[in-house]
Amino acid sequence: MKIARVLPAAALAALCLLPGWGEAQQPTQPPLRPVQQPAGANVPPQTSVFRPVDPSQPGASPAAAQANAGVWVPRTVSFADLGFTEPVVLGYPDTIKEIYLPVPPGINLSGATLQLDASYVRADGGRTTLVYAIDGAPAIANGITADRGDASASIPVDGKPRPSGFVRLNVDWRTAVARENTCADARTPGNILRIEPTSRFVFRYDGSAIHDLSTAWGSLPTTPTILIPSNRVEPQVYDTAWRVGVALERAGKRPRIITGDGSGTPPPPTTPGGVQATPAPTPADADIVIGASAGGQQVASKQIALGNVGGRPIIVVAPDAGAEAAGLFTQIWQQAADGTKLTINAVDTPKNSDSNAVSLQYLGAKPSSFDVLAHADWTATFDIGSVAADGKAPGTLVMDVAASPSAARTPPVVSVFMNDVLLGAKEMEATGKRERIVAPVPRYALQTRNVIRVSFVRQLASDRCRETPEPYPVSVLPSSHMLLDKIDPSSDFTGLMSKFASGGTLLVPQAHMGDATGTLPRVIRLAASTGLSPSKAKFQTVADGAHPKVDGPYLAVDVIPDGYAEGVKPEQDRLYLAGTKDRPLLDVRGLNRVGILEVNGKGNDIGAVYRTLGPQAPSMEKPIQLSSGNLAIMGNNGLRTEVNTRDPSGQGIMKEAQPGLFERGYWWLLPIVLVALFVGLLVFASRMRRRKAIAGDR
Repeated sequence: MKIARVLPAAALAALCLLPGWGEAQQPTQPPLRPVQQPAGANVPPQTSVFRPVDPSQPGASPAAAQANAGVWVPRTVSFADLGFTEPVVLGYPDTIKEIYLPVPPGINLSGATLQLDASYVRADGGRTTLVYAIDGAPAIANGITADRGDASASIPVDGKPRPSGFVRLNVDWRTAVARENTCADARTPGNILRIEPTSRFVFRYDGSAIHDLSTAWGSLPTTPTILIPSNRVEPQVYDTAWRVGVALERAGKRPRIITGDGSGTPPPPTTPGGVQATPAPTPADADIVIGASAGGQQVASKQIALGNVGGRPIIVVAPDAGAEAAGLFTQIWQQAADGTKLTINAVDTPKNSDSNAVSLQYLGAKPSSFDVLAHADWTATFDIGSVAADGKAPGTLVMDVAASPSAARTPPVVSVFMNDVLLGAKEMEATGKRERIVAPVPRYALQTRNVIRVSFVRQLASDRCRETPEPYPVSVLPSSHMLLDKIDPSSDFTGLMSKFASGGTLLVPQAHMGDATGTLPRVIRLAASTGLSPSKAKFQTVADGAHPKVDGPYLAVDVIPDGYAEGVKPEQDRLYLAGTKDRPLLDVRGLNRVGILEVNGKGNDIGAVYRTLGPQAPSMEKPIQLSSGNLAIMGNNGLRTEVNTRDPSGQGIMKEAQPGLFERGYWWLLPIVLVALFVGLLVFASRMRRRKAIAGDR
């Protein structure tokens, strides 16, 4: 589980992105003046900012000699890489944002520059100020007076190590308006700042300073490159590659597959205009190498080692160490990878003594305290496989929070969401003491990767307008936890995810071994989307055209298992969904770059079967979130649609959400029932006394 104030993927959810206000207009005010960049800030990425120094010369310090020995690895991280598919918009009341930019933890940086592409409009006037700060230290401050203009800036970032692995960008966009009295409306919803997804953070880091596997894993880019020997590989190499790829996907990254001999390397992605979006990676760009010998680093069976290619640190994984690598590089054990060559004999997830309750801290969440003026969010993420086991899944979310009192008489409101589904809310007493929200989790709210969001809202009011509203602290407490409930096995993606938590089988055709670069990205994305465990699942290759018999949950990619009751007919370019006896549900021909994922079976033998419709398979560029459907149609941009062909009208969801007796408004029955019970007890007691009296007379 990752916290919004720590990891970029969760930080995106905490920003509460608003819709863009349209195309940026031509500026009527000169662009913001950036702070003067230090010498060396514009040195080409391949060049060290340090001048060559001969350690033997007089005046050459040991620090300078060490600096010259460093190998500076270039890195560019765009806001789009972090998940900002839409512009970040700041306007009343959300005028302050924090954005976390990933860097190698604890490693020196060089030539670091943050290039912000931004613009603004001002319809409400007032005194507007824009402050960009890095790690809390102001870097640029400007007064804005024009109605619209350019707010772009180039901000140099110092190269000191960040143990947290993040550079914190603070954006403060505020407007003060003249008021006739203290109670006049000071809101300025028409003053808006827009930061584009093309904004980027460019830096170099000292590759020679990475001395352990934990730091190397934390230093991987958002699109890491996995190097395999060739496009034709042995099943063992293929097995390790997909497991490492799924581990990267779970860490919020998008892996690419390349070969050491250049065979089968797919072309780089292109923009709609046909221009290459990124250059094609080469073996020198590898971040993770699957093989017994790579980068001058020998690895033995079950070993994971830190290697080096052209001065760049790489992670070398033995062909038989895929499950061990996936288990090691998890939230729980990643920090334990403190070494350059590790032999993994066993790695697993610790089990709770009470399997019905899971602390959010156990899942990687960290309690947090922060100030709230009008609105603020705390977010965290977790994989369904980290909590679902033994037929259990998240059933209830228990959030413990606290808030300090404020001058406003309107109490703050706290709301709890999971995957943008509101689970519960309450008005807080705000006395600084613990307050608890118990929120049931419906099955339809669960996905492969889940986001918990706790939203705090305060009324912007003061004591009869005699005070200026100020932020007050709130906390998410470490006693927050999740209760697990037994779930009825169902033939949908949610049921499949709960079964995959304790294992499963991945089936691929033998032909995939001859086209690793073309098939591995698809297999990785499907395994990550369905919740297949990269450390616990079994791997099985299937002869072309064979129909294997599978026991237990499974994911079959381009394989039809024995006994598969297909609802989609396996024709090359045809999508056929069976309906009634006389009429199909859907029958379409001529499809291309479309894939079908269908859940089949029931109980412990539930599985999912994927097939490509058309001559070319979809690239599935975007993450795929599956939930309560049993049929998913996928394209190049990820999930196109998800349906439940067995329950198209949603009866199961409505039954799950059916209100209880008192939720229906029948609460008035409670006192009647109590009175009836009391009267019944009185009658029973009276009869017993009468029987005793008659017995005494006799």
